Amino acid sequence: MKTIDILNKYKSDTASKWREEAEYRRRNARWLRYSAMIALQVRDRMSQIGMTQVVLAEKLGCTQQHISMLLKGKNNLTLETIAKLEGALDFNIIGEALIPVDGYAQNAPQSSRTYLSEPEQAPYGKNK
Repeated sequence: MKTIDILNKYKSDTASKWREEAEYRRRNARWLRYSAMIALQVRDRMSQIGMTQVVLAEKLGCTQQHISMLLKGKNNLTLETIAKLEGALDFNIIGEALIPVDGYAQNAPQSSRTYLSEPEQAPYGKNK
């Protein structure tokens, strides 16, 4: 039996969606990055204070499954959800969590600060 015959025998009847998923990630890269950073900070905070997903869900008035989805870092979080998470965890996500993760610090010299919104600059200066 040839390799192509074996591959055809085991191929799926449904088309793969890898291209659509890759394009989705590319189109939404910026907010997905923020969501992942928030999820990591929420996980760390939960670990620090010993809070389970069930307890967090009760505080937010949602299901544990919803919290699980949020902690995967693939949800487009609203400001309302972020504020509820901050209240439930007694933690300033935007002010304390995102800034250090992104490399920005208030006391860092201006030349060493990194901002998500700035494009990478060429090391040799501006093009003319």
